[in-house]
Amino acid sequence: TGERYKSITKETAGVLKGEYGAAPAPFNTELQARVLDGAEAIVCRPADLIDDEVEKLTDELKELAKENNIRLADNIIDDVLTYALFPQIGLKFLENRDNPDAFEPIPTGNEVAAAQAGEAQAYTVEVNGKTFVVQVNEGGDIEGLKAIGEATACAPAPVAEGGGDPQGAPLAGNIFKVLVKPGQAVEEGEVLIILEAMKMETEIRAFRRGVIGSVNVKVGDAVSVGDSLLTIS
Repeated sequence: TGERYKSITKETAGVLKGEYGAAPAPFNTELQARVLDGAEAIVCRPADLIDDEVEKLTDELKELAKENNIRLADNIIDDVLTYALFPQIGLKFLENRDNPDAFEPIPTGNEVAAAQAGEAQAYTVEVNGKTFVVQVNEGGDIEGLKAIGEATACAPAPVAEGGGDPQGAPLAGNIFKVLVKPGQAVEEGEVLIILEAMKMETEIRAFRRGVIGSVNVKVGDAVSVGDSLLTIS
């Protein structure tokens, strides 16, 4: 949209709220007030306000392991920390720890990874909170640079997977939460999906008012830029 701070990630909002401790310099008071939305900023040691979750998460993981036949490590705290840091991806890793086919094969040293001569390779990178698609040729020269994901209320994707206009993914990542269902009425700017990318949570907001036609993703799905997440009619 071009509007500065139109979209603020959960982690950035946490910094402005004081959840990460005192900043080395004062915040922009107007921006901080917008994030606080009437609440008070944290001025004490943030960790003092957090309940001890180790026992709760340990019991939770043990229950999930029992339900899904997951083998946990002898030193269970390692698996608990993995689950605490990455609830979706970490659990998937633990589920497949004895299944080598679920992961990339171990490199043998004989792979031919180099691109064909003259063929540019595309990479998605994030710089200062903005995501770009960069094309790099064999010699390392940058051939193209395209900004993406500057607003989470992104424009519709070109092809719909259900009734209505599709809402595309503004960046590649994994679906962390789906907050709507088909038939649900939504307002413009309402949070529909939370996408996790590079350990950051990004809110996907409705690009217009309407009714959810279809939801094309579920929690844990990996998506690429432009993939249709849902449709709005």
